[in-house]
Amino acid sequence: MTNVPQQNATVQKLPKYIETDLGTEKLCIHCNEYWPLDSEFYFTYRNKKRPEKIYYEAACKCCYDLRYRPNRNKNKGINAVKSYHERSTAA
Repeated sequence: MTNVPQQNATVQKLPKYIETDLGTEKLCIHCNEYWPLDSEFYFTYRNKKRPEKIYYEAACKCCYDLRYRPNRNKNKGINAVKSYHERSTAA
């Protein structure tokens, strides 16, 4: 094998958080889009060591199942992710 130098891709790494007119927005690691940092767009969790602080998942709610549960809706063939409004009107 020969030593071939790799081409340096000029890919800029996007910042995780940005400040906009809407407030703080976070970068989704799956779709690479910025969404407002609140519980409407991101799932939250608490750390055992610091239970007073709220943490947000790295992927937005739309991408969460695609990123962390890729085989969950494989057999259904439909998008089962629904908002609270869609769930209440379907029942």
